[in-house]
Amino acid sequence: MSKRDEIQNAIKEAMKNRDSLRLECLRMAKGALLLKEKASGNELTDEDVVAALRGEVRKRKQSIDIFRQHGKEEAAAREEREIAVLEEFLPQQLSREALEEKAKAFLEAHPEINHAGKLTGALKKELGDTADGKTLNEVCQSLVS
Repeated sequence: MSKRDEIQNAIKEAMKNRDSLRLECLRMAKGALLLKEKASGNELTDEDVVAALRGEVRKRKQSIDIFRQHGKEEAAAREEREIAVLEEFLPQQLSREALEEKAKAFLEAHPEINHAGKLTGALKKELGDTADGKTLNEVCQSLVS
């Protein structure tokens, strides 16, 4: 079953369960997928769907920061709940500790890498969607410096 089908089935379940927050969030995600599909002109692959959902999560994280700066804790909490719904459809992320272990092992195997950007890029290619880019960059910078 494709990610897109999973989202559609989750929309149906949310409708049956009358879960308005989940339903609204999933509909927004589906709308983002439709916009991305229309822009590309092709049917989206699972990788494209994951990339679009990651973009939606990133937008919500930025919104949380802004809401907290302005003292709107209720709106920030709502965004966090939406992030939790979206993350159900994303691959499981490695923890910071696991990223540190992988980065150390990679540095041992490739001692010629002495720049955090090069290390981050190489690890991102190797780990793919299992690594959060921001966390990976922070880990690589701490190891190289």
